[in-house]
Amino acid sequence: MAFSFAVSKRLHSAEGHPMIYEACPAPLRSGFKNQKLNDLGKNTIDRFTTLRQNGLHRRKHRGANRPLSMAEDGRIRQLGVRSVMGVPGDMNLELLDYIDEVDGLTWVGNSNELNAAYASDGYCRVKGCPGVFVTTMGVGELSAINGVAGAYTENVKLIHIVGTTGMKAQETRAMIHHSLGPNPDHRVYAKISESVRAAHCWLDNAMTAPSEIDRVIKECYIQSLPVYIFVPMDFVHKPVSSAALERLPGVMPTTDGEACRSAVDMVVKKLHSSLAPSIIVDALVARFGAAAIANQLIDQLAIPTFTTPMGKSIIDEDKAYFHGVYNGRVSLPGVLDIIENQSDLVIDVGPCHSDSNTGGHSRNLTDREQYILIAADYVQVGHARYSNVHIVEFLTRLSEALAIKPVSLNNSNNNNNTPKPPPPVLADAATHITQSWIWTRIGAMTKPGDIVIGESGTAQFGFSDAHFAPGVQYITQIYFGSIGYSVPAALGAAVAQAESESESGRPGRIILVVGDGSLQLTVQEIGTMVKLGLKNVLILVINNSGYTIERAIHGPTKGYNDIASWNHQLLLSAFGAEDGGRNSRRVYTKAEFEKIISTPEYVEPSSIQLLEVMMDKMDVPWRLQAQIDLINERNKVNGK
Repeated sequence: MAFSFAVSKRLHSAEGHPMIYEACPAPLRSGFKNQKLNDLGKNTIDRFTTLRQNGLHRRKHRGANRPLSMAEDGRIRQLGVRSVMGVPGDMNLELLDYIDEVDGLTWVGNSNELNAAYASDGYCRVKGCPGVFVTTMGVGELSAINGVAGAYTENVKLIHIVGTTGMKAQETRAMIHHSLGPNPDHRVYAKISESVRAAHCWLDNAMTAPSEIDRVIKECYIQSLPVYIFVPMDFVHKPVSSAALERLPGVMPTTDGEACRSAVDMVVKKLHSSLAPSIIVDALVARFGAAAIANQLIDQLAIPTFTTPMGKSIIDEDKAYFHGVYNGRVSLPGVLDIIENQSDLVIDVGPCHSDSNTGGHSRNLTDREQYILIAADYVQVGHARYSNVHIVEFLTRLSEALAIKPVSLNNSNNNNNTPKPPPPVLADAATHITQSWIWTRIGAMTKPGDIVIGESGTAQFGFSDAHFAPGVQYITQIYFGSIGYSVPAALGAAVAQAESESESGRPGRIILVVGDGSLQLTVQEIGTMVKLGLKNVLILVINNSGYTIERAIHGPTKGYNDIASWNHQLLLSAFGAEDGGRNSRRVYTKAEFEKIISTPEYVEPSSIQLLEVMMDKMDVPWRLQAQIDLINERNKVNGK
């Protein structure tokens, strides 16, 4: 796998500014066009290792051997990770002690293990390196599994470290607390997580532990999926060789060179014979570290470019040839027309063909000969498939080929970049805040460096109509769609953003948009934000009196779509924020919203802000209603 790197903060850029040097992909945002692509484990990492391998651990543990858990934490730090999430428990406490012994590594405690998994997910999406969190056996690791499943579904790199009972207790099947039933199998919980991880290891052998850690890290990167590391209590302090930290594991997946060359030749040929090509950029471009090279390639092609709901913000939305979000029949009419009617060639890069990412599976693309699919590890051109071709390697080679043999296009659909506006759900002339107004307004308030987090629900459908500033990153969990994800993910994103700002000086706000119903699942992590002193977080609570998306789907007046009515104005104070009352506001009208977001506290926040946005409980984004209508139409045809 190819990665983007900058230089150690001890070194400086040509302009004299300090630059980050992390063994992880560059931040997955638009606007990073000219970063070099290097192989993890090659000369860039060699320089990193020379600079840092002895500085990773405090002086008292330098020498030929180090405790196993310190070696594990040291390796994690070498990946670029600076913060470890999790919840302490009696089976991981001594393991946690070693986090403080690794220079540059910090413990971030969460309110519960599920939130720790979500927060690690958000951290990874911003930093590019794995999100790491620690739980205790059974009660802790099972609490986290929903968050891990979401990361697995959406190809987010996580390392879940689980402190377990000691080997003697495991061998004798002792009835230790947190174990399951009589004569307990202490490894039964590891079997439960098999379907939501790419790899796992048990650090129950000091000789093989370092290589086992590296093995699962490699799989974490290659597959961009969660992995588990199980650490028995009696192995935490076992000495392992320091030599294991001298080099980072190579994580470059094997690419079939001949298949890659053939695929590049075929795609170049298709592009040169096309009169009206277009390209769709989707989520796996970001997950597999291909955002920088994808932006470079799109600048070379300058053809109509689209993202999907999951791929939104990967491409700079200020580009003249960016036309918006393609989501099958749940697209703006102009977008749908360009891709499905005007284009004679469609290139689909890094796709995730889930229902809400394809307009309820309403796209009309894949049955055509002039369709190119660039997946994470293969390329398909029409009916020809080229296997073992990694997306970064392929896009890099394609960019090089197009630099030698550029494509020159003057097609009509290149100028059709003003699709019709979305239909209003409620009258735009209304003074109160509506779904047809708020999402474009939030988009307009973004600045370069901001990170926008949208909760599952109306926000996911609404944000497709927003236009983000260059360099904005958008985070949401569209495929897995677990409500409550956004608040802990915003915490993880805020921690990662603070690290990036301290390293590169790149500022940015965290703009969290969460519904009142989803907020009630994971609200505790606002307290963690306060505890950590995070100051650049704007929390927009959409108060539409319950589960509006469920009301739109079924049971608009049913009690199961109602929730407890909270006083959101007291939340910041309840979680210990100074001036929590002053920093909490409620708005009912567009004018009130405009006034608040224009204040210095929102433009350049110096403390967490909470804005409660009052909305009609039956008002929904037009895209949500369109997808519901499509599904209902399909069900009628199928006799359901």
